Amino acid sequence: MQYSSPVRHMIILLAYVAAGMTFLVFTGCRERVPEQRPPKVERTDLNAAIIADTVIYDVIVKNPDADDLWAEQSLRNLNRRGLVDIVFNAIYSEDLVPYDYFTMEAMSVRDVMTLENDPEFSRDNIGMIQFSEEWYFDEENLRLEKRVNSISLGYEVYASDGSIRGYKPAFMVNLN
Repeated sequence: MQYSSPVRHMIILLAYVAAGMTFLVFTGCRERVPEQRPPKVERTDLNAAIIADTVIYDVIVKNPDADDLWAEQSLRNLNRRGLVDIVFNAIYSEDLVPYDYFTMEAMSVRDVMTLENDPEFSRDNIGMIQFSEEWYFDEENLRLEKRVNSISLGYEVYASDGSIRGYKPAFMVNLN
């Protein structure tokens, strides 16, 4: 059936209005759940509410742009190489177990040695750390505490022109 252009526009408009009303009915009819305060969690020196049981975020720990003065200033007190060496030494002494970032399967010391022999990899190129944390807030003392549960080390991967294409995970280690 053919409709004239104004009729066709009216039908389309009515369809949009009907879809919008349906959306409002379905989203507006949900029962509101009262906000609940998180339970108090006892910490060694902190009686705090758990704010987040898992927060995962990336931190650039090696400035990829020497002209970026803000990044240089932000990272000026970081001993990146010291942290990287501590993690690798703990893996080699078997005090930490590395896990494949994608499969979460345990890696062997030999797997880490193989990674270090890969021409694409260098400890010097670790430029990102991904943190997995819990956050606690002590309302009485207005104190926020973070507990790092694991870290993943990411190393720079370069494009053919020498620019950083992105980061590749080396492995993840649990700290708690």
